[in-house]
Amino acid sequence: MVNQTAVAETATNNLSSKECLVIPSSNDYSNSTHHSNSKDGEFIWSSKMQGVVLGAFYYGYVISQIPGGRLAELYSGKWVFGISTLITAVLTVLTPWAAWKGVGYIIAIRFIEGFAQGVTFPAMNFMVGQWAPDSEKGVLNTLVHAGVNLGSLLAMSLAGYLCDSDWLGGWPAAFYVTGLIGCAWFILWGLLVTDSPLTHPFISEKEINYITSNQKRDLRKEIPPIPWKKILTSVPFWAIVVTITCQNWSFYTMMTDLPTFFSTILHFPMAEVCYLNGFFSSFPHVLQTIVGLIVSAVGDSLIRREIFSMNFVRKFSNSVSGFGTVLGLIGVCFAGCDVTMNKIFFIFSIAIGGFAYNGQNLTLLDMSPEYAGTLLGITNTIANLTGFITPLVVGALTEGKNTLHQWRIAFGITGSLLAFASFIFIFFSTSDKQDWADQEPSSDVISHVPKETADQRKKYSPIN
Repeated sequence: MVNQTAVAETATNNLSSKECLVIPSSNDYSNSTHHSNSKDGEFIWSSKMQGVVLGAFYYGYVISQIPGGRLAELYSGKWVFGISTLITAVLTVLTPWAAWKGVGYIIAIRFIEGFAQGVTFPAMNFMVGQWAPDSEKGVLNTLVHAGVNLGSLLAMSLAGYLCDSDWLGGWPAAFYVTGLIGCAWFILWGLLVTDSPLTHPFISEKEINYITSNQKRDLRKEIPPIPWKKILTSVPFWAIVVTITCQNWSFYTMMTDLPTFFSTILHFPMAEVCYLNGFFSSFPHVLQTIVGLIVSAVGDSLIRREIFSMNFVRKFSNSVSGFGTVLGLIGVCFAGCDVTMNKIFFIFSIAIGGFAYNGQNLTLLDMSPEYAGTLLGITNTIANLTGFITPLVVGALTEGKNTLHQWRIAFGITGSLLAFASFIFIFFSTSDKQDWADQEPSSDVISHVPKETADQRKKYSPIN
């Protein structure tokens, strides 16, 4: 969308480190046919203005997390999730019109889109708690979240193809097509999805019994009023908040600042930096999802067979994710100017995070499936603040002294936070259902509930 040539002529040059030699490109990326034939956009927005446009989404996204979770619990996870996605899809179709009207319009649309999308993860977390048996929760939750990574990969590929084409003006087509796909999806969602197994028109009684007999909550009872005081004074809950916040810090550091690191420290040509930006936004996260599916399947099997307790599996998985990413970042710090090793260690750091799908990502559901939407809403509200903070920290560390040493400090801070969060999770989190989330089971479900005592659950747990 942006006329990069015009912006470059008015922008000041970024300070580039001379520690690493400029990398010769055998296929001459910067002079390739693709690069020379790439089309320039029509909007002259400075880098700062581009940041405002992109960041407007996250301001709205943070605001609606807690209301989204609570609305899903009180009314309907299906419609909270569905309508929010429909709103985003319609606004996506309107984005080119907003851009042509003026930058203020597109900022407003981005903000509203973020506000609408903020409810989606809390609502979906609640719906997973409704539909997933505890013995299969790891795999099913990972499959749901796999759609995020797969959708990102497909959408970025489609958007790149449409932007390079002349169809419907090029870049506007990326918004029209993806927005209309979202609208079509909403029709299928409304027709095929229900809030819980109990309200699905085609589910068998055998399936209902299989799901409800293997859950910590009673789907046949209304959710009681949320115990705000007990939740906000719960040590295990705050352990999850700390863990997810620190992991988000790592995520935003890699996603936001890697292009700057590769261009100003390793001196990648800008065309290759753009490629790497897309690459690190897609492939490693698809690899992360594959890792998550394997780990979740193994973890669910170990829990079902009572080889390890749920507590042990969650803590072990989260520890591998956290400490594994720390080792990857340490590798980056020692890689110096070695481009190949930098790529390997960064990919490893992202992929190993797949273990977290069977760790902290499920613990809120374990603690309280009734309030899973609200709990995730509170957690995400706090954790996503790192999306604003991490670029400021990295910017402050590298401004005027853009060196390998300063980047090692930035990566060191990230690794230290992840290690700290991993220890917090080990010692203070739990997968046991909390007393403030207990329900009295109804008579038509109690006969199906497995008779497993707390002592039996702890029997196989080296970590409790």
